[in-house]
Amino acid sequence: MRPLRPAMALVIAALTIGAFAPGVAAETVIRVSYGNQPGEPIDLAVRQWATWVEEESGGDLVLRPFPASQLGNETEITEQARFGSAVIGISAYSNFFDVAPDLSVIDAPYIADSFEAKARIFDSDWFQAQSAALVEQGYRIVVPWVAYGERQLLSNREVRTPEDLRGVRIRVQNSPMYVAALRSMNAVPTPMSLGDVYPALAQGMIDGVENPIPVLHGGRFEEVVKRLSLTRHMQTTAPFVTGEEFWQRLTPEQRRILSETGARMAEYANRLIEERSEADLERMRDAGVEVIEVDLAPFRSRAREMIPSAFPQWSDPGLFDRMLEITANDPPRPEEDPL
Repeated sequence: MRPLRPAMALVIAALTIGAFAPGVAAETVIRVSYGNQPGEPIDLAVRQWATWVEEESGGDLVLRPFPASQLGNETEITEQARFGSAVIGISAYSNFFDVAPDLSVIDAPYIADSFEAKARIFDSDWFQAQSAALVEQGYRIVVPWVAYGERQLLSNREVRTPEDLRGVRIRVQNSPMYVAALRSMNAVPTPMSLGDVYPALAQGMIDGVENPIPVLHGGRFEEVVKRLSLTRHMQTTAPFVTGEEFWQRLTPEQRRILSETGARMAEYANRLIEERSEADLERMRDAGVEVIEVDLAPFRSRAREMIPSAFPQWSDPGLFDRMLEITANDPPRPEEDPL
């Protein structure tokens, strides 16, 4: 991550000190930044989080939502947080590649079959150790994960196998993990801004786009391409992160409130996203989109073979397989009473 310019760092420090100066304000105000638009599930969940925080703290702690990247992009926000600003931002574990490269495996394709399975990663000793390493770098994970959505593939092709994606140009976000993921699926990853996707599809510059269903429907991409392949290649999760310096300025009670209400917010967001995904899938069907079930086995096999070699920076060449072991660790079922 690029360091902040000295002038910007001084401005942020001055604002932060002023917020905590005696007599300035009786409350601690924290800005919460995210790229989602007003009315989307993440926005609704953050606003509910703010309500719970204010209720639990008796008004001593206030969250101010800032949707639509009003305060900056994810990297800019986490830099502000690291410098001590009173801000919490949604992020991606791949964004911390420079300081904790192993965390990027959380964003890898086909490491879990469901969000319930993927949640086991965040309960693991491995994740606790990675979180501690982030603290040493100046970051604090406030909410380990919120379900962002299961990623699918919308294109002008009937995609059922990796062979069907040979030579097919698919838009991805400009992230090494997402580029590697689509390459492992046998597509031609084409990084571009999400805002450029609609005209790129209409002009034939790309053949498709991958994202969770609510994002695909929200972009109206089904007006241009009509085949939705349920590749389920990622169960995307996103953490909410602040800076360790700011976290330590909070009282133990304030930290408890943020953590406990943050966990409730994540559960609430997960329900909203699941409901929105189901509803938007039906809307896409109604709009004439062909929904294609996909044999996931060959895609999983290619990911397991190709993703580890794409990331020599990982401390363990077997890290991908380790995640598969964690997510496949089904909890024991209770014994049934004999008939």
